[in-house]
Amino acid sequence: MARTMVGYRPAMSKLWTRLASAPALVVVAASTAIPLLAISVQHIASADIFAVWRRPGVTDALFFSLWQGMLSTVLTLAFGLFPTWVLARYRFAGRSILVALVTVPFVLPTIAVGAAFLAVLPTSLHRTTWAILLAHIFFNISVVVRTVGPLWRSVDQGLIESAQTLGASPAQVYRHLILPIARPAIISAGSLIFVMCFTSYGIIRILGGPGLATLDIEIYRRAVQLGDISGATVLGITQTLCIACAFAWWSRSQGAQFSKIGDRNSARALNRSSRIIVFLTATAFTAPLGALIFSSLHTRDSWSLTGWKVLFGLQDIRGLDIDLPSSLATSLVYALAATAIAVPVGMAATAFARRHWIHTAVVLPLSTSPVVLGLAILITYDRAPFDFRSSRLLIPLVHAAIALPFVMRATIAIGNVIPPDLRHAAETLGASPWRRWLNIDLPLLRPALATGVAFSLAMSLGEFGATSFLTRRNSSTLPISIANLFSRAGDIPRSTGMAAATLLIFITGLLVVSVDRRSYS
Repeated sequence: MARTMVGYRPAMSKLWTRLASAPALVVVAASTAIPLLAISVQHIASADIFAVWRRPGVTDALFFSLWQGMLSTVLTLAFGLFPTWVLARYRFAGRSILVALVTVPFVLPTIAVGAAFLAVLPTSLHRTTWAILLAHIFFNISVVVRTVGPLWRSVDQGLIESAQTLGASPAQVYRHLILPIARPAIISAGSLIFVMCFTSYGIIRILGGPGLATLDIEIYRRAVQLGDISGATVLGITQTLCIACAFAWWSRSQGAQFSKIGDRNSARALNRSSRIIVFLTATAFTAPLGALIFSSLHTRDSWSLTGWKVLFGLQDIRGLDIDLPSSLATSLVYALAATAIAVPVGMAATAFARRHWIHTAVVLPLSTSPVVLGLAILITYDRAPFDFRSSRLLIPLVHAAIALPFVMRATIAIGNVIPPDLRHAAETLGASPWRRWLNIDLPLLRPALATGVAFSLAMSLGEFGATSFLTRRNSSTLPISIANLFSRAGDIPRSTGMAAATLLIFITGLLVVSVDRRSYS
């Protein structure tokens, strides 16, 4: 029997639900709400609240952000659901590698993704809308795989076999059975993808041409180039409020219909159509990554290892200094710290929170322009009573806040299909709420736990926007080092940047494969 639910919530006392929700709200408040409130009070001029929308470029940027965000979301879902189904339901050699290959682009600095597409696309597509759309699809398909995949893995194979026995064709099974079951997860994935595309900054900055500027690019232009902090803050706060309100409306009006779905899932060998999907997916994701590797080994018209030698300190180039061990260590420490915050905080808030607005509140960091967020944190925490600018915990806290929505929505997708009869039976036998959660819910939430860890590591390792404002010279992350290399003229800085991006791909791929090995087994 279907039942309407907003989120997965095992039975707990009112006190425990409040305590479980508190850490998530503290993370969001410290990383986003307080800085945004402070910069709004200190820097917004009342005349700019309406006047900024009439200034040149603002309306065009808003319109482009909306339509390219919606089109990017539709195309990402259309191209992402097929490989998601294959990865969730089939067993084949190299499957974990393909999962890592699909996930890795999400952690790359968006500047590196843009550079890879400039390398792989023909010149006629450079600085065009098509280049932006293709980069967004490449960048965000992992959201579909990570959000919809765990739910499709739990679909009972008997349901599919029964439909086929009754004469349903594969297309009918997919349309009338598989898609309805995954509808809540698809809506969750689509909403997050739209936010990522609407607030796209790095990809648009390198792939966008004249007339192809998003609202984030306009915010950056006003804040950094024009010195219009007031106007940039008005645009950033308005964007944040609109996206947060959209998520609030969705949480209330799109209460997800979840059905009881069994755990049985028979592994199957690839058929002809699934082999084609695997081949096309592997080709689509290896081409841009291959272009990165090619560019790291190529300068002008010849092959060269100069970029790799400079990266590892084997060759010195005047004016080109990069401390790889320090940048890599800083990135890993920040990623582990952010994961240690985001995963337990996000799973606890999802499992025990009973109010709609908590699920909407955690989207605030994700819906905020990284330019405005970075400036707000920089200004707010650099003076009393919040003089935390030098704290090494500040960047992991921001990374954890950005990862929270992914952790929570992955937990919702799995938690709502746990049969409640298991909890009722344990309650009848005298198990306490905490013991029911530890012994029943937590083992069944292992796929969501792995998804949360993978997303948290990914978001932290590749976060560029806010980190670029908060990092210091002695604590630069690997994405910041890559961006600095891309900003320099010449073949050697470019090939060194490509080599650093390739190294980041390799490290993240190992992390994703190690996390997924138990989840997908």
